Amino acid sequence: MGVFLVHLFIYFLKVFYKVVLRILERDFMEKKLIFVNNCLPKLREIVEKDSVVKAEFIRFQDGSGKVTLPTECRGQDVFIISDVNDKTPNPYTGKILSPDDHVRDISRVVGGLRNNPGRINLIIPFQPYGRQHRKVVGESMEAADYLRECHYLGFKNILTVDSHDPNVAASISKHNFDNMFITNEMLTELVLRDDIDYKHPENILIVSPDEGAILRARHFADRFGCNHAFFAKRRDVTKIVDGKNPLESKQYVGFSPEGKDVIIVDDMISSGETILTTAEELRKRGARRIFICVTFGLFTKGTDHFVESYESGLVNKTYISNLTYLTPQNMNGIEVIDSTEQLLSWINAVHLGKENVSEELGTNFVPVSELIRTRKR
Repeated sequence: MGVFLVHLFIYFLKVFYKVVLRILERDFMEKKLIFVNNCLPKLREIVEKDSVVKAEFIRFQDGSGKVTLPTECRGQDVFIISDVNDKTPNPYTGKILSPDDHVRDISRVVGGLRNNPGRINLIIPFQPYGRQHRKVVGESMEAADYLRECHYLGFKNILTVDSHDPNVAASISKHNFDNMFITNEMLTELVLRDDIDYKHPENILIVSPDEGAILRARHFADRFGCNHAFFAKRRDVTKIVDGKNPLESKQYVGFSPEGKDVIIVDDMISSGETILTTAEELRKRGARRIFICVTFGLFTKGTDHFVESYESGLVNKTYISNLTYLTPQNMNGIEVIDSTEQLLSWINAVHLGKENVSEELGTNFVPVSELIRTRKR
């Protein structure tokens, strides 16, 4: 019995030693943030200034490049932050870098840090190649391939926001891949700014513009306790126009939008044709008000169509986040939700070794009524 107690005491002593060691490691391991491009300007404003590493990116005349870091970040907790949709003209060449260029710059930063930092973490709000998430014969599997490359580069934690298909995380299933959502903040701002009658969910309808966003629509509907619907598309698979199969027909499936406040939800606006066509169909079916809620407003063909839809009364408001690059242009009728505080909360939680970061990721299910009650306190 005495020997057993001695071994038990030694075991607890070892556990206590490891816990104390981990706490000390967190205390002494500084946090460093490296912004690969001109992404998330508001995050730069709210983060501690001494934690930002000013990397210098240089482009040669032949188009190749390199990165120079002012510090090795030896033994430090490094967060590399990049927006692959950054359309800021490069100061050396005047050209706009492609997503592939930004991805390569991330690799350059890792090369500049090789073998020195304590940990390397990646924050990449818009998941690169996320739309190429399914493999057809003869096609590359870009989304999964890139995540595997991130593993080979040595990233301990990877954060993206509202992944087009989070199932691609199966390609690195044994590694830390966090998918953040801004649903709570967007729903709160939508209800408060536009006086959505959340206490009467029978007057609200959530709509998905296609089958791909059905789960998002269902999640929004569950938050309100209301119904949802979607549009089923049929495409001409024998043709490819602008990188996609042209649309042949759309069929509305679900509850009638007549007399209701309708919220169209999706993960992104690319050109915007699909969402605006959806809004037109809903208006024909008698929708009272129409709102658009998407995480990323890419606006690849500009915002003019959305501004026109707002000014003509087709769409009452479009809500997007500030987590990807927004070209300076007319934003009348487009509300930008600031999500950088939530992003910073995740960074701090990971840096301090918090075991559960679900609250920072926005994955906790909170009804709209509770969100509003909490905000009004």
